[in-house]
Amino acid sequence: MWCRHGRRRVIHAPAFRSLTRPRPPPIRKTILSFTLDRNSWSTALERGDMGRSYDAYFSSGVYLSRYPRPNRRTLRLLDRLLPVGGRLLDYGAGEGRYCFDLAHRRNAEVLAVDISAVARQHLRAASSAMGIAGRVEVCDADDETYRRALAQGGFDVALLGFGVLGHVAGRRSRIELLAQLRHALAPEGRLVLGLPNAARRFRARQRACRPLIAEGALEPGDIRYERPLEQGAIPLFYHLFTGAEIRRDLAEAGFAIEWLTSESLLPESAVTHSRLLGLLDDGACALAPARFGYGFLVTARAL
Repeated sequence: MWCRHGRRRVIHAPAFRSLTRPRPPPIRKTILSFTLDRNSWSTALERGDMGRSYDAYFSSGVYLSRYPRPNRRTLRLLDRLLPVGGRLLDYGAGEGRYCFDLAHRRNAEVLAVDISAVARQHLRAASSAMGIAGRVEVCDADDETYRRALAQGGFDVALLGFGVLGHVAGRRSRIELLAQLRHALAPEGRLVLGLPNAARRFRARQRACRPLIAEGALEPGDIRYERPLEQGAIPLFYHLFTGAEIRRDLAEAGFAIEWLTSESLLPESAVTHSRLLGLLDDGACALAPARFGYGFLVTARAL
């Protein structure tokens, strides 16, 4: 809330501890009717089935157990780019590990977008419990809310965090999404991406999927894999990136890269579980070339 003391304006924001997000209420574990023809993997490439896959993933509690807090490198970058009271479009917001922190500490106005109904339910409930529901608007990528926000534009930062863009099937679809987000940015706004490095991730799955790429069922860099849960494995699609591909695709979408570095050297689960490992990894990333990263961290501006 803004108030006036004489001629000075003071903003009252919640107290915080650096790099520590408030703990949201847990996602209620629900029993989902999740079935997919295991002999018809092509259906897993469709947007609806990816949403159902992540419904199961989030409901299981496994996602939060794997990634319990923000990646410190990504969060520090967002702190630098997002002004206090600025506007953040968090596409693939998931359990809110970035947008909740920024809504609290930076007083950010957030549009949290996710194709998972379970994630959206959690984002609404958790933001309300934290007292930040007035600053966090939640929607699906098919909602009129999202289309209206894109048309209005004015976002200071558009974030597709850890691996989100890689879950969008088809190079053309990814470029179209990036172009949409470019139009949603303010004139000085920035795009922030966390992208999986093909040189480091899923090497065995890459080899296994080569026949599917050769026959045209997948595009180069695509893989299909499963995430094991107690209730059974869930099918997922992923696209893995090279540095050259990132530069090419962003240029085609109308962006110029300002910074391309490592998101982490250790796996994301390691650096988000252990503060010490996160700190050490952060320092190592500053020295190592980006090609050695577990993932790429990219900042880009509209041309």
